[in-house]
Amino acid sequence: MQIDYTHPLLQRMNKFLYSPAYLLFMGGLTILSNVFELELFAYTLILLTGIYVCLFARDLLPLFPIFVCGYISPSKGNNPGLSEHSVFSIEGGGVYLAVLLTLLAASLIYRLITDRDFGGKKFLTKKRQLLSGMLILAATYVISGAFSGQWKEYGWRNLLFAFLQLVAVAGLYYLLSGAVRWDLAPKAYLFWTGICVGYVLLIELIGIYIKEDVIVEGIIRRERIATGWGHYNSMGALFAMMIPLPFFLTGKGKYAWFAYLSAFLFCVALLFTCSRGSILVGVPIYLATYVLSVFHSRHARSIKWMHVFHGVIIGLPILVTVLFNDELQRLFQALPAVGKDLSFKMRLDTYADGFKQFLKFPIFGGSFFPLEDQYKWASASTTFGYLFPPRWHNTFLQLLATGGVVCFAAYVVHRVQTFKLFTKNFSGEKLFAGLSIAALLLTSMVDCHFFNVGPVLIYSAILAFVEFQLNKTKSES
Repeated sequence: MQIDYTHPLLQRMNKFLYSPAYLLFMGGLTILSNVFELELFAYTLILLTGIYVCLFARDLLPLFPIFVCGYISPSKGNNPGLSEHSVFSIEGGGVYLAVLLTLLAASLIYRLITDRDFGGKKFLTKKRQLLSGMLILAATYVISGAFSGQWKEYGWRNLLFAFLQLVAVAGLYYLLSGAVRWDLAPKAYLFWTGICVGYVLLIELIGIYIKEDVIVEGIIRRERIATGWGHYNSMGALFAMMIPLPFFLTGKGKYAWFAYLSAFLFCVALLFTCSRGSILVGVPIYLATYVLSVFHSRHARSIKWMHVFHGVIIGLPILVTVLFNDELQRLFQALPAVGKDLSFKMRLDTYADGFKQFLKFPIFGGSFFPLEDQYKWASASTTFGYLFPPRWHNTFLQLLATGGVVCFAAYVVHRVQTFKLFTKNFSGEKLFAGLSIAALLLTSMVDCHFFNVGPVLIYSAILAFVEFQLNKTKSES
């Protein structure tokens, strides 16, 4: 497939697709969908844009924001886990969306086959450092529960969920690695996308606080913090992942203030999700990244007015805490001390049940579906509950209970490969991307985020950016 990119219209469109303005466009559509429940309108424009990208953009990099924004776009009223009649159901618009998705998939396949720059054999034979580890991990997901007796009842469901995990871990990595012209890709595209996602999440959270009356008598009711794609823990994890990404821009003089302000707002929003696990990870990462960015960026150190800006960013939280300490303690009563509330004790019981499953089937585990059906989704949708098993809220325990030592060993292989990728030709850019991934991995030690599709799609894409754009020596860059 050979496109005449010298055509003035295509040149203008390509300039738009690789600019922050395009991210603003995608973010706006996501907000229309999530906050104002205009899914069909938003999805029509989003998917039609995706089709255009597949057919006419210079490469497929602009699909990245579409996947990410698509994940955080469903409104609470159309949450497929809560409603059988959401916009995703057959009678609610599912057929229409399926047609658009089919056209998008067809356009994508056509481009990958015919493009002269990266399609066909070039795409399939592209060298990908992390692919072997990802496939090994996926293979252990597939055979998880072997010889446990679970396959008779859950075999096909386990295979389907294993496939979803493969798509999440390797999908965007595989696509972007081979279908992006990395020599032409804007260097800050990943980081601008992270900023876009962070602000979309911020507006979604504000919308939830307004629409759901989250604050009652001066106290946050965190159980009301829920949207169409997840609740407070899901939002908290994504905020924690987005916090390090703006700091990349601190090395750019004219954007330094905006980067610090964005990260600060994301951190404040993280606190208002009342997700304890995400706060325990995200706040230290914010503080560490802030300090590291100051050392990394001469602009943050040398520009005098930035000294005042740093003073405000650092001093404002301290001042607010001192002046409104009693009010803040009352406001955040939804954050009881770890070990003193019922949810913590339930989590410990869950860990104990997961470890029992591992001890019963230590080699290949007991599959993704708990043996004794200890806990179930609070879901009104039987389809959602059928496809997505409850999980063990800890990555290591999940791996052991699901696939035994075989699965855990495969994860170690994948983790070693990613560690080598980040440490070779180490740079500040890699540092900020790596801290985003660290936020996912650390929050996943107290929750199930590494086995949720959305956060891992972002994880997958970040790995592609690191390997093919940020993995350069100084002489190459």
